[in-house]
Amino acid sequence: MEELFNGHGWRIFLETGKLPDGRQKTMARAERVDSVHLLAFTDDGRVLMLREFRPIYGTYIWMLPSGRIDKEKNREVAAQRELQEETGYKAKSLTYYCTTQPSESMVFANHIFIARDLTKDPLPQDAEEMIEVHELSLEEAIDNVLASKFVHTASAYALLRYLREKK
Repeated sequence: MEELFNGHGWRIFLETGKLPDGRQKTMARAERVDSVHLLAFTDDGRVLMLREFRPIYGTYIWMLPSGRIDKEKNREVAAQRELQEETGYKAKSLTYYCTTQPSESMVFANHIFIARDLTKDPLPQDAEEMIEVHELSLEEAIDNVLASKFVHTASAYALLRYLREKK
């Protein structure tokens, strides 16, 4: 494994893997810390959604409350912190739901949680973020995420999977 870059929370390296017929494939892979994403439900069944300005995209995107597991090792602790920072709510019930991986070339996981029994308990938002919090029906949340010019794929997956399993 040859390291090409290591900085700003990212490591990029070349890795070789064996194909079933014996040939080898070498590819660049990028590694960073895992992320958490929250399907946070109000008492009346609405989901908390963020409309966040992303300066690199130059526009707002719709997404679930999300963030990196970079201030702690425990993903549940990170999920609770992100929920409080981004929405101002704390979950009395926080349940692991599923994990996704973006692609073979990206070495990190998206851990998705379901948050219920929400109470107001805000933490300060990160200074460089511009976030609006909205309470939407599941269908409205899916429509908004999928209509974003840049779709937040972890949010789209979590919402669509939840809708499918709910039926």
